[in-house]
Amino acid sequence: MTTNLTRNEAQNRTQLLEVDTYTVHIDVSNAETDDQTYLSRTVVDFTARFVDSTFIDLIADSVTSVQINGEMLPPAEVFDGARVTFPVRAGRNSLTIEAQARYSTSGEGLHRFTDPADGKVYLYTQYEPTDARRVFANFDQPDLKAEFIFSVTAPAHFQVLSNRGEASTEPGPGPRTGQTGDSTSAGVVTHHFEPTLPQSSYITCITAGPYEGARDEWKDPRTGQTVQLGAWTRASLVDHLDADDIFSITKSGLNFFTSEFDYPYPWGKYDQIFVPEYNLGAMENPGLVTFTDSLIFRDKVTDAQYESRANVILHEMAHMWFGDLVTMKWWDDLWLKESFADYMGGLALAEATRFTDGWVTFALRRKAWAYTQDLYPTTHPIVADIPDVEAAKLNFDGITYAKGASVLKQLVAFVGREAFFAGSRLYFKRFEYGNTELADFLECLAEAAPDRDIANWAGAWLGTSGVSELSLQLTTSDASSAGDSSAGVGTRPDANGAGADAYGTGSRMRVSSSTGARLRGPGDAGAGQAGASSVENDSGSAGAGVDSASASTVEPPRRRSGSETITGAIITQADSAEGAALLRPHTFEIATLGRSGREIVPLDTFRFEFSTESAEVEPLIGRSAGVITLLNYNDLDYARVRLDPESTEAAVTSASRITDPLSRALVWSALDNAVRDGLMPVQKYLKAYARSLGKESHAGIMAGLSQTALTCIDQWVADRNFDAAITGLLGAALDALAAAKAGSDAQLHLANLVLALTSRTARCASDSSAVAMGRGFASQILAVPVGEEVDRMYPEAPVQADGDAGGAGDSGDAGFAGDAGGAGGSGGAGSSGGAVHSTATLPFRGLVNDHALRWNALTALVCLGWADQTDIARENQSDPSSSGRLHAETASAALPLPIVKIRAWEAIREAGALSNDVLSAIISGFVAPSALPLIEGYVDAYFAGLLGFWMDNSIEIARRLVLGLYPKWSIDEEAVVEKTDAWLAANPGAPAALRRLVIERRDDLARAVFLKSTQSSRH
Repeated sequence: MTTNLTRNEAQNRTQLLEVDTYTVHIDVSNAETDDQTYLSRTVVDFTARFVDSTFIDLIADSVTSVQINGEMLPPAEVFDGARVTFPVRAGRNSLTIEAQARYSTSGEGLHRFTDPADGKVYLYTQYEPTDARRVFANFDQPDLKAEFIFSVTAPAHFQVLSNRGEASTEPGPGPRTGQTGDSTSAGVVTHHFEPTLPQSSYITCITAGPYEGARDEWKDPRTGQTVQLGAWTRASLVDHLDADDIFSITKSGLNFFTSEFDYPYPWGKYDQIFVPEYNLGAMENPGLVTFTDSLIFRDKVTDAQYESRANVILHEMAHMWFGDLVTMKWWDDLWLKESFADYMGGLALAEATRFTDGWVTFALRRKAWAYTQDLYPTTHPIVADIPDVEAAKLNFDGITYAKGASVLKQLVAFVGREAFFAGSRLYFKRFEYGNTELADFLECLAEAAPDRDIANWAGAWLGTSGVSELSLQLTTSDASSAGDSSAGVGTRPDANGAGADAYGTGSRMRVSSSTGARLRGPGDAGAGQAGASSVENDSGSAGAGVDSASASTVEPPRRRSGSETITGAIITQADSAEGAALLRPHTFEIATLGRSGREIVPLDTFRFEFSTESAEVEPLIGRSAGVITLLNYNDLDYARVRLDPESTEAAVTSASRITDPLSRALVWSALDNAVRDGLMPVQKYLKAYARSLGKESHAGIMAGLSQTALTCIDQWVADRNFDAAITGLLGAALDALAAAKAGSDAQLHLANLVLALTSRTARCASDSSAVAMGRGFASQILAVPVGEEVDRMYPEAPVQADGDAGGAGDSGDAGFAGDAGGAGGSGGAGSSGGAVHSTATLPFRGLVNDHALRWNALTALVCLGWADQTDIARENQSDPSSSGRLHAETASAALPLPIVKIRAWEAIREAGALSNDVLSAIISGFVAPSALPLIEGYVDAYFAGLLGFWMDNSIEIARRLVLGLYPKWSIDEEAVVEKTDAWLAANPGAPAALRRLVIERRDDLARAVFLKSTQSSRH
């Protein structure tokens, strides 16, 4: 069976065929029975340019009939499980195939889900990149567009939808001969749908089930065109559908895109359906957009999550033009739809909805995904080389989406907004309902922007990999050189001119192999294969020896007073890829930020362009230096910014005082990259983050910062510093929670942060007051019914703070190892009024309990050994929803008992018997924090099972196994790196997509080993 369609095979079919029409009938009248298969019948009419033989894609349990041009072919001879081979004649051809296709539980093909809340059955399809072949026979490649005519036979009470509107219905037959079960008593109906416009197979769609929803309509204010709108979800979630908000965002988006693109919405109706166990955020099927129903909010969420849902809606809507109307020829040019949709979705979010600061979250979270992906040894250009569909599946990544969108922001800055949209309008009109390559779009853009060198820009940005790093060296009138931050955040030249870090090292991480090949570490992007690894600094010394005496001899960076005047400014760009002298044209803005009372505000801003290795920034000369100099102000560029040392110190202590949310996010992004690259101590970052708790009010920034902070706790804090780090941060979070505004986003965010940190205290070697408070908070949540206020917490004992949370001022630090402000130090409890409360109770007025909080609290207590299976069963009984089921699976697998881990591993090994989301839930519990190394014995089992994970499962299920079970949780991380290298060396012929996943996880773990090796116990 050959399931991995190659680019060459697809190109050969394109040269041979032109597809006219598919007539597809799907019979799911047995969906509510135990039958595992359903009838699929396809008639495809096409033209062949010459006599030949070819194949059509189909993954099915069996093929019962194959007929080409009236001639019957023996299925056993022409069907191999994934392809049906047949001869073609020159001219018109007609192929008919009947098959028994399988209901899916992996989210690929036709997925079947039974809602545990009410027992109702739901179906939906998901195809990208090539899973339409799991439902009906087709030429499953994007450039063989055709008209599709669907009909579906289903139980009469099912709501059945497809890409186009329903043309007619008629009573249908019951289950066909050969299928068990009988649904005829309830009656069945056959739904006939109108023919689609020319489109690719991967964006066809069918949904069926007792879906419920709402309808509305949108009228184009320019043309008067009326589009029927629908919003749908499961019956058990329909009360939470929030259709008014969904329709409001939808109408705003349609207004925006039809106006900006000067092209009417082309696909007739616009249904949006929220479906269970979905592998993606959403899919842009024209006329029937599918979304994960996790975007239906049953419990209270922050504004960041409403913003995220709006962004997803607009991203998919942008695809109606970029991707659906004009589609890439092959997956090499996936960016022609995904990068554009990511950018356009963000633009529409900021300009057409209430989320006017939508670019803030993009800057801190979306771009962090891009930066991380671009630093892996597996990074690739935006325009990638995709030899087959397995490679395509993995290229839906941070490069194609977030980097591509970021680079498009840079392109808009480079050519101008009007020229960019003029080129886009020309692109739609010239290639409507067709397929394109990169050169086609660039040609349209060049026509719209004749004064710009589009070809040179594209070569520098789209054809290269890696991320530029921008640094600024300043001199001021009353201070010596501020230092060259290209040597690292917090770095000053030492006596010999070398970059010596004030905290012990000026080096960047290098992960090398004994074979001489390299796997890139932070800031070190050289690609290579994995061999036996070691961790070195740039001078070649072992990473374990990084904590040198230089920490006590190098003067720490100072802060600027804000009164200095800039007398010299040199900007430098360097690519993160090792040995790569890539220079890109950059167009961006620079700002100096200074104090205005207790706030930090922009003083001066201006646009700047350069494409050389370094350049003098003349517009800065004579301006006030302020306290922070910010490159890439307004986030027009795709580059990692290195703050100069003085700006870094101001950011660490005062980032929350920056009034502009986007500037604040960009400063935090620079700090995030610095700690990730080993240029800022992990403890220093965590102190800065602890200071921000209770001060930061932007929901998107809060979410982004907590993600980095939890990564620090989970992966980057050395074991000897773990207890101090997590108890200090937990104490700061509890203190901020107690002071949070009732009912605010910050209150909800901090409550969930406290629970997340509490679960991680399972790894603590000793108990502490902060840990006790975390347990007390979780216990109180479980003592309060859903819908009631968690108005106070009763600690297990009177609480003395472990350290100052920094709540009262910029000088306070959480109680991290070695700090004067730690437990018992001069900055401890009561020193600034910001310490953890020592009263008998802590009030949390306005925090209304819900199922999400209860499950998070229960799972935390399970990890700590303070709750058992009885508690889980009781909670699941009170919340029998699909979400409750998944939480129960996670909590059950998280129980800190050897027998539980054995059973969980056995269930995971039988992944084919589990749905996609249930599998992930069990894996999440299996690897959950525990006081004992209960799963250490599964490290070798993981590597022994890797090939089986991949070969025995669909790509989606295999990906969940490979990523979710990678033993980054091992107590011997260096040994895991070595075992990973050994597996890679022993399996050079393993599927490239599998090797890519393993190499990326190895890179993450090697980073963690390095960052831990640089830490002393007194940062």
